Order: sequence, then structure tokens, then C-alpha cells
Amino acid sequence: MRIRDLGARAAGVVAVALAASGCGGDDAGDRPDPFEAVAQNEQASNQRARAQAAPRWERVATLRGSGDAMEAVRIEPEAIQWRVRWRCSEGGFQISQKPAPDEGNPLGSGRCPGEGEAEAIDTGELQLAVRTGGRWEAVVEQQVTDPISEPPLPGMEARDAEVVASGPFYEIEKRGRGKAVLHELPDGRLALRLEDFATFNNTDLFVWLSEDERPRTTKEALRSEHTEFAVLKSTIGDQNYLLPENADADEIRSIVIWCEPVRIAYTAATLER
Repeated sequence: MRIRDLGARAAGVVAVALAASGCGGDDAGDRPDPFEAVAQNEQASNQRARAQAAPRWERVATLRGSGDAMEAVRIEPEAIQWRVRWRCSEGGFQISQKPAPDEGNPLGSGRCPGEGEAEAIDTGELQLAVRTGGRWEAVVEQQVTDPISEPPLPGMEARDAEVVASGPFYEIEKRGRGKAVLHELPDGRLALRLEDFATFNNTDLFVWLSEDERPRTTKEALRSEHTEFAVLKSTIGDQNYLLPENADADEIRSIVIWCEPVRIAYTAATLER
């Protein structure tokens, strides 16, 4: 089976990518380049510059219940903002922040069965008060810019696991750093790990599996047999990806980081056996 036939992209990926800001060209607005020194003002002159990744959403908690409830969550002080996404089964639904934020209360409300979303900027230890008559679920996520640091998947370090191939990232349209490592887990499933990874900070980036051994241009990357199988979790840091169940290691010769809205290849890694 060719890589392009491995399966449909996760639902909603294209919509999310197109709704967010573009990621192409040399003008990336105010997004910092992780390969450049971070400028420091006088107050921060004695602090060590810290690399920042492109903003990403990470899960804080998944809350579930039936009827009224009070739940505690902790939002990191460095978080840009946070959001709660809920769904409910019957009656009305209201979720409030305690203490109430300056911009008002409640966070959100609606009719059930239904779903909704609300955003806030307060950080630290917070209480969320839920008022409803039926079953409900709420997912709390925070938007952060710190580098991601996922440990290897347990299967990657198992006795029967195998490193199939690996290789360093190189520049196509943007610089890349780190290494792509393709693992075969004990159950035969393939998994990809990016180690010490970094590329130019931006959103709307995706991970491609390519049959081209070493694409050198965007055109070469686009014309090769490939599949876009995951949203890049973070522009900086260690991260893991489970490949589609029918992925064939022999057909995966490189990993390409791709920007979909403007269709350019950022960086790639040749997988050497």
C-alpha cells in the first residue's frame, strides 16, 4: 500500500489549520525564532534567556459529573490563556470561575443537550462551579509556549522494541534541529519520536511521512508520495507520534515538517537504516 493511502487525516485538522494564522514566508509577525538569541530588557538582563515554542494547547484536566459540582484546577502562571470546553445532557448548563474574574461571570452557559466553550486569562489555583441537572463533561486546556518534553513511549524502551531508522533534521525553507527516530514497538506498531527538535516558531505545522529519501525543496516534498498524518505538537522539544496501523516502514524514507496554508516544507530528516 502506498503511503498516500494510509488513511484520512484526523477530523478537523484542515479546519483548524486554515482558521489559524498563516505560517509561511519570512514574515512571521511577532513569533520568535528559536535559533536567535532572545532579547532582554533591563529588568530581565540578569535572567537566562529561555527558548519559547509556538503557542500550543495542552490539557490540564478532564472533569465529569452529574448535577452541580465544584472542581479545582491549576493553570500555570506562564500560560497565555486557558479555555474550558463542555458538553451536557439535560436541562440548562452554567460554569463559573471562583473567584469571579474581572471580566464577569459566568464563564459560559447554554441549553442541554449541547456543548460550548469559554476562555479566560486568570492563572493559579482556580475553582470551577458547575450548575446543571444532568450528566456533563468539561475539558480544561491551557495555552503555553514552553518547549514540550515528552518521555519516550513505554513501548520504545521495551526489550522487544527496535529502532528501525533515524536521521537529523536539515533545512528546506526553514532551519531544523534535532533527530527523527522511527521505532517498531513490540506489538508491531510504528512510532515516531522527535528528539531535541526545534524549527522556526509558527502555528499550522504538520508531520509528513514521505517516500522521498531526501527532499531538498518544497516542490520535491510536494511531488513525492507522502501522507500528512499528524499536527506538529510543538516547534521545540521531545515528542512522540503513533503512526497509522497500516504504515509500512520500508516506504517511509524521510520525515517532513510541512506548513499547509501556504504549502511550504520547513525542514526534513532522512531516515537512515
